Amino acid sequence: MNKLIEHIKKVAIDDMRLFFEPFTIMTRLIRRLATAMISRFRRAKTKDEKEGDQ
Repeated sequence: MNKLIEHIKKVAIDDMRLFFEPFTIMTRLIRRLATAMISRFRRAKTKDEKEGDQ
């Protein structure tokens, strides 16, 4: 009986991982895009400030 319960737990955990995998991939993608956009905005802002000083 314990083996059956352990097997069910293992299958349930694997199923949960498969279910949430697309969400984690999309979350990582959105985070990377946001980070890239923020860093690009900051670089553009500092570049504008340097040109304004000269």
